[in-house]
Amino acid sequence: MNSRIVILCLLLPHVMPVTKLIKIYGKVESGPIPTPIDSETDCVNSCYMDSDCLLAHDANDQCSLYSFSATTTELKVMRSWKDTGSLVYFKVSLSQCPASFNDVDLTFTSETGENYNWKKTEYGFSFARCRDGWKEFDRSSGVSVCMMAVSIPEYVSKTLAQEKCESLNSTLIGLETEEEAEWMLDEIIRLGNSKRYWLAGERITNSGIFNCTSTDFNVNWDDDGMTTGSNIMNNPKIAGLSCMDKQTKGNTENCFTINYGVSLSLNDVGCTYSRVNGAMCGYKLY
Repeated sequence: MNSRIVILCLLLPHVMPVTKLIKIYGKVESGPIPTPIDSETDCVNSCYMDSDCLLAHDANDQCSLYSFSATTTELKVMRSWKDTGSLVYFKVSLSQCPASFNDVDLTFTSETGENYNWKKTEYGFSFARCRDGWKEFDRSSGVSVCMMAVSIPEYVSKTLAQEKCESLNSTLIGLETEEEAEWMLDEIIRLGNSKRYWLAGERITNSGIFNCTSTDFNVNWDDDGMTTGSNIMNNPKIAGLSCMDKQTKGNTENCFTINYGVSLSLNDVGCTYSRVNGAMCGYKLY
């Protein structure tokens, strides 16, 4: 029963008052390689004073610290209902200690002030590697990225859309899979301000061919290596490309947007086009 869960909030002096440690009975089930702490060093204080530490695991008098910057794989914590000699300490931002286990809302705040939420699972918690509000996708190259659809009230050029992403410590990101396209369209519907969002990428070969096909060109995604290849351009469910403005012949369309409300959502537009009210932003997980 939940009443048997022991939760303690530990607030150490001379540290930001919103930063606390929550202790529960439990163990780390899986995650990145931790940093061991020798038995003569205070486990709890070591994590608290290390700005990069997000969790400490103290089992059988062996302390291990898990660093935020090293969390490139999912970190899973399994809770237990009694003291088995294994304790987990979450470093979180709280205004007050929770009254019970069911009231726990675990949010880690990084050194740059960005929030990352722990997710409750059936047996405990897992750490969401993306910042709060961002969605994780795994790319074919082995890179994992975090994405956010950003609605912008006024019309913006691609340059201004990129500046908006940069203000969120990210960059315009390219499109790689059908799954990503479906998520992007769902986000455009949810946000509701616009039906067209900027993507990264620019066609760099054979751009002057009208009614082009995906085999006619290569794409420079220019998004910090997050997007590679152009296989999405072959997807008949997603890509509707012309390479040249149908109304103004000679005006090449070398840049890309994701559009809601059309049969084919990946569209090419002129790189100076500006009737766009959003941006797909992303950053790489290291």
